[in-house]
Amino acid sequence: MRGAKAPAALVGAVLAGVVMSFGQTFAPDVLAPLFNSAAPVVALAAAVSLAGHRAWGHVLLGAAAGPLAMVGYYGTTQLRGFGVSMAMVAFWSIAGIVTGVAMGLAVWSLRGHGPAWLRGPAAGYFPGVAFGEAAHGLVRISDTTPVEYWWGLAALGVAVLVWVAIRLLVSLRDRALAVAAAAAVGVALFLVYGG
Repeated sequence: MRGAKAPAALVGAVLAGVVMSFGQTFAPDVLAPLFNSAAPVVALAAAVSLAGHRAWGHVLLGAAAGPLAMVGYYGTTQLRGFGVSMAMVAFWSIAGIVTGVAMGLAVWSLRGHGPAWLRGPAAGYFPGVAFGEAAHGLVRISDTTPVEYWWGLAALGVAVLVWVAIRLLVSLRDRALAVAAAAAVGVALFLVYGG
């Protein structure tokens, strides 16, 4: 974590949380879930972790992204006069740390570091989050949220999986591992959301 990249990335995470608060109020209905779901925060962890140079930098930056986004989101929400549940702040901050650590490690691996066997599962991590959350949206909350968003999120998961598999993975084995990891993460997230 050298230079100004890491501080700028961390400030960006807080600002993303501010945008999420306003997005929940002002976004068109079809985009409303974007500002109140996990996949964008996991994507934010990926972006923030890119400021790292070593494994620990990627992991720490990824882990910090979610909680800092929650600082921006809940702080702004409270300043705007809406109620804030400390239980929700704690829950989403912890979830941000856990998913951010995994995303930071995945980004580090996909940048060509660490053991080669990790690249396949790393490639499937974010698509799996997208698939699991899309399935939750379509199966459990499609009567109160726009199904177009959830189908779009599923399509994004497919696009990311295909792009990463073609651009960053070289063996059929790694590509198969990416698909398997995406399926496993998707099922796990779907089950967590249903619990």
